[in-house]
Amino acid sequence: MHNDDPYTIVSESTFVARFLLDPDTDTVDTVAGVDAFIDLPDGSTWALTIFTIDEVGRLLTRWKETGELANGSYFWAVDQLIVPEPGVPAMSAAIRELVRNGDITSAGIRCEDQA
Repeated sequence: MHNDDPYTIVSESTFVARFLLDPDTDTVDTVAGVDAFIDLPDGSTWALTIFTIDEVGRLLTRWKETGELANGSYFWAVDQLIVPEPGVPAMSAAIRELVRNGDITSAGIRCEDQA
């Protein structure tokens, strides 16, 4: 795992995950909500928004107070992945399994080629 501003990068043989941590609030061990880009050996890139269960609850509570999203009555994201605990290591473990079983192509959104 290394930091290559603005990304924290996890490189494995089956994927490279680039996590866009907020330097003001996130650390590798405590991040609870983050956008990530997963590069596969075939050249494809997949986008995920990863949340912990607690972070979803925190957002719903906040939205109930602010009135957003029908007073926090729902939560959704197209490319959403929910993990049980915070931190890049836990998120990387989930990504590893998504790549291993092929679900990355269903859970993530394919990014268009930049070429």
